[in-house]
Amino acid sequence: MTNKVYLSRKNLLILLSKLDRRAKGEDTKCTIIKRDNIHPKYPQTMGEIKVIAVEDEEYYSTRIAGFMHPADETIISNIKNTTGN
Repeated sequence: MTNKVYLSRKNLLILLSKLDRRAKGEDTKCTIIKRDNIHPKYPQTMGEIKVIAVEDEEYYSTRIAGFMHPADETIISNIKNTTGN
């Protein structure tokens, strides 16, 4: 069985905020802990999971990123151009 964890837009934005705060020198583990396995529509399939955000430069330091849909690739490029990341 493949495990599933559901991340809301809020969850994703919080993780991005944590990355930004860490880049500014704040102490954060860049982690959210999900324990919602009783949600009526989106129950995760494990009791608990830690979702940890890391910067692209850290994650892709030893390998090339995989394929993305062209529309997503454009968005990522635009974000990098405006933020300098």
